[in-house]
Amino acid sequence: MPQLLPLAPTPQKLIENRRSFGGNDIEFSIYDTYKEADMVELQAQNPLYCGMITGKKVIHFDGSSPFEFLPNESLVIPSSRKIHIDFPIAKMEAPTQCITIEIARDKVKEIVNRMNDNFPRMHDSGDWRYSDDDYVHFENTARFNQNLDQIIQCFTDKQPFRDLLIDLNTSRLIIHMLQSEARKLLLENEEAISGTTTMHAVIAFIRENLHRRIQLEELERVAHVSKTTLFRNFKNELGCSPVDFINSERMKRAAKLLRNGKSVTETCYNSGYKSLTHFTETFKKQFGITPNQYKQNYIN
Repeated sequence: MPQLLPLAPTPQKLIENRRSFGGNDIEFSIYDTYKEADMVELQAQNPLYCGMITGKKVIHFDGSSPFEFLPNESLVIPSSRKIHIDFPIAKMEAPTQCITIEIARDKVKEIVNRMNDNFPRMHDSGDWRYSDDDYVHFENTARFNQNLDQIIQCFTDKQPFRDLLIDLNTSRLIIHMLQSEARKLLLENEEAISGTTTMHAVIAFIRENLHRRIQLEELERVAHVSKTTLFRNFKNELGCSPVDFINSERMKRAAKLLRNGKSVTETCYNSGYKSLTHFTETFKKQFGITPNQYKQNYIN
């Protein structure tokens, strides 16, 4: 995702100055905010994708505790649901910028139906579905950022086959939204991860054994499937390979341990790494800073 999209030459508003670009079944917008503000309302009639570019927001969603929304993160807001946004660090010389993509509900339903017809989920996970009841908040992957860059280019550049490319990349975005929602259901309900589905059982096994090396053969035995099926199920359900998922969970565990005051060395070995150098390199690649810097930033 770009660091900062070109700003409006003469913004009409200092808070949530909006520039919009229309397409079939989709509207792409860039929002720039140039001064601090609190409880700014946002609502859309269709599912709304939000991606942070620069700065920081604090999101207030009814029924949930406020949470920070940062660059390299995404948020999907249900149709017709209001959220309120704080802008704690926006200023003229360093505006807070985000993009939104509003997608027609019929387009989302179309992709859901195609996913169920062509890429069904595991038999005990039910059908693909888009729930329009709750928000989904997730970190972007490198592949997802590439998809966003392509959507942004389609709207901001005049290029051949523009409408076709917008449709193609919007479909990819919806697929990622579906996988992110499935991921949220699978990963965030700790009480449910006790074997409700095959994927729950595999995820629980991974989390219980992050302190050591996990062999793929072990996951195959837990899921009672072949290696090929295991990889296909992870790609379908979570949008990543088993190895990528394990590494992601190791990084989450490491960040939590550092926030709880553990030393970098202790965190390294308790997260399943044998080399402190490899751990530091992997952590910096994931979070953009070293484990020591992360720990110090949290303390400060």
